[in-house]
Amino acid sequence: MLKIYHAPFSRSVRILWLAEEINLSYQLESFTLFTAAMQTPAFLKVHPQGKVPAIDDNGFVLWETSAIIEYLVARYSDGALLPERASQAGATAVQWMEFAENQLTVIMAEIVAHGGILPQERIIPALVERGNSLAPQLIQIVEQALDGKLYILGDRFSAADIMLGFGLNIATYLEFVSHATPNCQAYCTRLANRPAYMRANAA
Repeated sequence: MLKIYHAPFSRSVRILWLAEEINLSYQLESFTLFTAAMQTPAFLKVHPQGKVPAIDDNGFVLWETSAIIEYLVARYSDGALLPERASQAGATAVQWMEFAENQLTVIMAEIVAHGGILPQERIIPALVERGNSLAPQLIQIVEQALDGKLYILGDRFSAADIMLGFGLNIATYLEFVSHATPNCQAYCTRLANRPAYMRANAA
C-alpha cells in the first residue's frame, strides 16, 4: 500500500487531497513539523532534508510535491486531473503548479514561519517584510486569472487547483485573500467544499 509521510497544516495535505480525489488507498505516517522525529536517520533516508511530503509506493520513494502528484495521477488514475503535457491545457496546468509552489506558497509560508512559528534562533524578520510586500501582487495574479472561471483551468477541476488552493489557504489566514479579492475568496470556498478536500483535512 502507498505510504504518505505527512504533517498537519503542511504541503503534504495536497498529497492526501489528491489521493482522496482519485480514491487511492493509503497509509499515513504523521509527524509534527520542526521536531527531531523528522531528522532521524531513518526518515532522512526517505527525505534527505527531513521534510514532507514524501511517499513510499511499495519500496519506491519519492519526494517533492509536484513530482508526487504527477506520479500518482499517471499511475493510479485515469489522468483526468492533469491534461496531456503536450497540450496547451497541460502546459497551463504545469505553469500554475509551478507558480503555486515556487511563488505563492514559498512566500506565504515564509511569512508564517518567520512570523513566529520557527524557533526564535531561525527567524529572519526580513523574509516577513519581503513577503508582505510581494504577497498582494501574487494574489492579484490569481484574482485576475480566476475571473469568470470556476477553477484555474476553467470549468474543470485539476491537480493545479490542489497546488494553488494550499497557498491560497495560507493567504486567507494572512488576510491577503478577503472580500477585496472576491474571485480568490469564492474559489477557496469551492475548493473547501469538495468532499475529498474535507476528508484530507480531517486526517
